[in-house]
Amino acid sequence: MSVELRHLRVFIAVCEARSFTHAATRMVISQPVVSRTVKQLEKAVGTELIDRSTGEARPTAAGAVLLDHARATVAQFDHTLSSAQSLSRPLLLGYTWSMLDSRILGAVETWESEHGLHPIITRRCDDRLAGLGDGSTDVALVRERPEGRPGHPEDAFRSLTLLSEDRYVALPRDHPLSGRPTLRLEDLTTEVFVDNTTSGTVPSGLWPPGGAPQRRLPVETFEDWTFAIAAGRGIGLTPASTAALRPHPALAFVALTDAPAVDLHLAWRAGAEHPALAAFTGHVQRAFAPPTSVP
Repeated sequence: MSVELRHLRVFIAVCEARSFTHAATRMVISQPVVSRTVKQLEKAVGTELIDRSTGEARPTAAGAVLLDHARATVAQFDHTLSSAQSLSRPLLLGYTWSMLDSRILGAVETWESEHGLHPIITRRCDDRLAGLGDGSTDVALVRERPEGRPGHPEDAFRSLTLLSEDRYVALPRDHPLSGRPTLRLEDLTTEVFVDNTTSGTVPSGLWPPGGAPQRRLPVETFEDWTFAIAAGRGIGLTPASTAALRPHPALAFVALTDAPAVDLHLAWRAGAEHPALAAFTGHVQRAFAPPTSVP
């Protein structure tokens, strides 16, 4: 009879629990199965491994020797299995909203065609770190550089800037300003500002002194932000990609000429151990690199 890992695992459980019954509970199998498995192992080894003469199940001298090797063998197998599984682990890409433009989608497509062991799984997260903060994503598309974020060590994250976008004003389609070709911040002073407090892209210092809208409507998700503006409750600011990627029949988007651009960053945790992370960040960086001119 050949010895299998199940024999070693059951044997280890009996030795550690000092009981066939307790080992069965630990292994979630019946006590007769535990007894039978240990007897099979003893038959394969050719000697008694568990002393059954007392109230406790203790390893014999031969059993003690085997126990050390069994633990090492099982641990090595589990480590090898974990390593193999990590080699085919998906890469979790977090984002908030209006970030999956054609270049991101193209980068994901080419990545998966070249790295089949690490498919991309996207996760939309309504927070500015797009899942990096709680570890629910491996890498993320964010609008603010994560280095130095409150509540995290200064060196907790790494990032690279992919692109910059103009800002647009989102308004109800029947708003008096919706027909203007462009707008300035000063045009918005009397408006109700719909503020996405969890994943928005409007820093507190965007408005000129005394020029911020006097009324503010806080919301927590992109859907709530869109609904509030479509329902005529206020206006919002957003990157240009929102107009292209998330159009809405009740919304109009007008370019804002005097506001700084909105950056898009690829970010990840410093020291992250995903085996494909370094390759993926390099792949995305190349996808967003400006084309080189040919003389």
